[in-house]
Amino acid sequence: MSAEILGANLLREVHVERLDETLRSLRLAQQSQRPQVYTNHPTIDKLLNTFLREGISRGQPTSTSTAIQGRVTEQHHAPQLPALELTGASPCSGKKQLLYYMISQQLLPVSFGDVTLHGKESAVILFDLGGSISYTRLKKVMIEIITSAVGPTSMPHLMEDLQAMVHSSFENLHVLRPYSSRSLIDSLKALQSYIFDTRSHVSANRAVGAIILNDIDTFLWQDRLEDAEHQVEESKIPQASRYLSSIFHELVNELQRLRRDFSCPVIATSSALSNLHYARIDGLSVPILQSHLPGVWNSFVTMKLIVQRDTVRKFHHGMSAEEAAGEAAQRQEIVERSIFSAQLDWSESDAWREATRAAIKTMAGAADIRFKVTADGVDFDLDD
Repeated sequence: MSAEILGANLLREVHVERLDETLRSLRLAQQSQRPQVYTNHPTIDKLLNTFLREGISRGQPTSTSTAIQGRVTEQHHAPQLPALELTGASPCSGKKQLLYYMISQQLLPVSFGDVTLHGKESAVILFDLGGSISYTRLKKVMIEIITSAVGPTSMPHLMEDLQAMVHSSFENLHVLRPYSSRSLIDSLKALQSYIFDTRSHVSANRAVGAIILNDIDTFLWQDRLEDAEHQVEESKIPQASRYLSSIFHELVNELQRLRRDFSCPVIATSSALSNLHYARIDGLSVPILQSHLPGVWNSFVTMKLIVQRDTVRKFHHGMSAEEAAGEAAQRQEIVERSIFSAQLDWSESDAWREATRAAIKTMAGAADIRFKVTADGVDFDLDD
């Protein structure tokens, strides 16, 4: 073998990395040694850390960043950051209220005066795909978090400072409203240039805390229509690439890149099209909700939570009017309590490793995260 060939073979084994990539890898490697806070909800963060620590076969990168034959992969050396999906089991499921809580925790500062808020004081990138985010409601949820920490008796004296802090926090919420999947992908590609342009916003001194995609399935039917049209046009071409699959591959690749570059989680919401059902797995009765999104998206998501409101059971067959009237007060009480739950979706559990299954089974509260939605905010401290 000549010296030239030997040198070429050695060069092929050299991995070139930028200084920022090396520093990021070192920082994330240090962080991976201890549990991380992604949402500021203890149980949700514990679940996410369990999946990231124990690993899952789906969505677990194995090589350098590329999409080959339908597999989305990521740099093998990079410690993982989560992608969380909140799926509403039915209309008015409460998923958006849970999202408001997560956004508030990202935007709020660590403290307010001498009161600790435990906020992450970061910037949030919000893609409001369905245009359904209520910023008035988000402000209420944010104020309620502060009020709960400070105490209602102290609030009248602090209202001016509170309003100024909330306004300052909102300045670090960056909202984008793409009109199609292609527009969303183009926005993701331009996002880094926007964030690093310190003249465009006031978030230069804040880390990006989360990239959020509200209603990730907004453009699904539009994409399916274009997918069908592409199939008609390409019907005579053997093994023609599918439009819908390629769009989601590109979307996931961009999200992986940004998640890695900004060192932040991705959070998405979606609405279910199938019915929620329960199955017996590992001796537990667990919820399963089949996804209508492409497989490449489901492989990308680290963990899914099914969000729903407590339901009032139906009247049983043959119930008399007197019996129904007797249960009326109890049923109305359940409705007025406005209790919601977020449960771990087990639909992809076949891909979980045994260590992940075992860890989840031993976690208290992992099966049912309950919260109450009030006029003022979102309350996780429920009375038994």
